[in-house]
This record gives sequence, structure tokens and C-alpha cells, in this order.
Amino acid sequence: MSDLKNELRLIAVEVNELLSRYIEIHNAVFKFSWRKIIPLPFVFKSINFNDLHSRAKQILSELEACNQQINSLIEDTTQKESRFAHFLSEYCGALIKTVSLLKEILHQLHLKSENSSKYNLSKYNKQCDLYNEAVNKYSSMGGRLNELYSEFNQ
Repeated sequence: MSDLKNELRLIAVEVNELLSRYIEIHNAVFKFSWRKIIPLPFVFKSINFNDLHSRAKQILSELEACNQQINSLIEDTTQKESRFAHFLSEYCGALIKTVSLLKEILHQLHLKSENSSKYNLSKYNKQCDLYNEAVNKYSSMGGRLNELYSEFNQ
């Protein structure tokens, strides 16, 4: 196996790990919980938006680094590797956009929780609509990426 192919495989694994970390943050904010519906003081656990924002910021930085690595390798790839690398780069781009939108929502929610923001429901809903579009985009690309990854590893 070529070093380039192995490098692309390692980047793909790293992107998958970053996706898992991002999903943990997404679930902490958006996953259904009875605690969010019935905020009883002894049951309610507040969400630390600042911590989630910091984690999203770190993931975003790592995704951008992965995308730069992919783009630096593309020129030296075979046709099969190139197809996979280009799509992985597109997927990274979609994930970067998604995490970036989530990071901004988390930042605004943190400021709101500190009573230092005029973040209203209308702005929140607009940001969530953009975020959900981004989630749908990267999600719809996932199946194709998995197919290309399987072909790439044959």
C-alpha cells in the first residue's frame, strides 16, 4: 500500500473521530431530554455552553487542518485516490460549515446564559434553520463517502 493511500486513510479516520466528537456536542444541545421539558431543580442539569463552544472551536480547527492535509495530497494521487480525496475534502468542507454554525449558536447561547446578549428566539430560529440545512448536507454526503472509502480500500 502506498504511503499516500495510507495517509488519506488516516485522515479519513481522523475526520470520522472528529465527526463523533461533534455529534456529542450536537446531542448535548439538541437531543431530546425530559430534563429540558421539565426543569426541576433537583433533576435539571444546566448546559455549559462555554465548554461546548470551546470544544466545537477545537474540532473546527482540527477539521480545517485535515482539509488542508487532504488538499496538499490531491495533486499526487491516482484517479481512484483523487476521487476519494476530492469527496473527502468536500465532506470536510460541509462538516466545517456545520460545526462553524453550531459554534456560533453555542457562543450566542453562552452570552445569553450570562445575560450579556440580545439573542432572541427569531435569531436563534434563523441560525438553527441554517444549521439544520448544513447538517442535512453533510449527512446526505456520508453514504457516498462510505462507498468511496470502501472502493478506496480495495
